[in-house]
Amino acid sequence: MRTIWRCRRGFTLAELLVALAILALVLAGVVGIQQGALQAYVTGSNRVETQQNARVALERMARDLREAKAITAASTTTITFTPPDPAPPGVPPSPDVTYALNGTDLQRTVAGGAAQVLVGGVQTLIFVYRDGGEATLAVPVGALSNIRRIDITVQTRTEETAPAGGVADVRTHIASSVRLRNF
Repeated sequence: MRTIWRCRRGFTLAELLVALAILALVLAGVVGIQQGALQAYVTGSNRVETQQNARVALERMARDLREAKAITAASTTTITFTPPDPAPPGVPPSPDVTYALNGTDLQRTVAGGAAQVLVGGVQTLIFVYRDGGEATLAVPVGALSNIRRIDITVQTRTEETAPAGGVADVRTHIASSVRLRNF
């Protein structure tokens, strides 16, 4: 005679469906957390990129302007100056240097040469000129020799687009004041 096993080992269909539903909920939560973490990383990375771009641009301009011998042209978005002359006597003087915004590229141009892109993703570049008494000089500046300090403002943004659902536009605003040494 056969013995009927009443206690069979294994899972019922209902138990498997409940386990799959719970697994699906757990995986959905994990994917949501992972996407949030990825978005936070991308946003932070974009913020670092814009801050570095602004800082690099500002430091380069400030260093060059601090040592300038003379300013030859000044507007709110462009400045041209004569750098210090490290060459010995008898050697032609250094050509003028211009900083200007071309589209979203901050460019440094040495007279007679090609423009060198310092940094991309620049939205605004503003120069404010001040005299020895800290008064703001009207642009165009009538007497360029009166300029003693230059306030520089740079605003940058990310150059690449964010993934779907991400923060697409991270901007950084940075400003500095440069006192001219050789005036």
